[in-house]
Amino acid sequence: MKTVLKVVGIVVALLIVVAIVLPFLVNVNSFRPQIESNLSSALGRRVKVGDLRLGIFSGSVGADQLSIADDPKFSSAPFIQAKSLQVGVELMPLIFSKQLNVTRILIDHPEINLLCNREGVWNFSSLGNQAAQSAKAAEKTSSAPANVNVAKLDLADGTISVGSISGKRKPIVYDKVNVAVRNFSFTSVFPVIASARLPGGGSLKIDGTAGPINSTDTSLTPVQAKLNLKKLDLSQSALVDPELGITGSADFEGTLSSDGHIAKAGGTLKATSLKLVPKGSPAGVPVQVVFAVEHDLKQESGKLVQG
Repeated sequence: MKTVLKVVGIVVALLIVVAIVLPFLVNVNSFRPQIESNLSSALGRRVKVGDLRLGIFSGSVGADQLSIADDPKFSSAPFIQAKSLQVGVELMPLIFSKQLNVTRILIDHPEINLLCNREGVWNFSSLGNQAAQSAKAAEKTSSAPANVNVAKLDLADGTISVGSISGKRKPIVYDKVNVAVRNFSFTSVFPVIASARLPGGGSLKIDGTAGPINSTDTSLTPVQAKLNLKKLDLSQSALVDPELGITGSADFEGTLSSDGHIAKAGGTLKATSLKLVPKGSPAGVPVQVVFAVEHDLKQESGKLVQG
């Protein structure tokens, strides 16, 4: 028994020594240009990260900050900025051959700025276009899979600001944003789970799939998802133009699907204190509607097909 305890003690001691010594032997900051270059190539935007540190027990490389540039046609401010970034790595290749193999990416407390121009084009539309085009070109010339993929991609406790470059409308902010993407690739379908707190205290949950990424306009990427909205404040949401005078609280449960050309949404909407015109009065009873709509993403036009 004493021999076993001694062996365990030696192993534990060795692990502690390794954890203390390795960060001095492996200069992870030397990988910062490679990480910035790989992320910049994948996103088609300039990416900057802070000083790197190696976490032996977590098997990750951490950075103090992250900044992803916006499309210059929309803004000179960052599209995404975050307090910290964690990049999961394979430790053995890193330690023995100085090779950086990324297994996961965690962006902590990201601040994401979504902007729309007068033509209805969003600033995320060009995100990743260059990488997607390069990946598809590589697939045509080689049987090897595209090299832009991440097993786990997570955004934790973030905020999303939705506004327009005209500045006529105050940006709407969604907080407590969490996004989990698995087996991300520009050329295949990948699962996505997302949640957020809505302005006014409601909640949003999305569970579905997306991809492959559209190589010319990211906003036209195919999507299949289930949506659940609770206590959506219509007057504070980005879904309703405040000039229409529509107010009330709504719950919605349904589906959203898009093939990159036509987006379809359907389900059950239950609204309370609903007001549909500026000078109207809120409804005294709940209003429940089962509906389905179709929207042409390129023509920016839609129609009600069931209601």
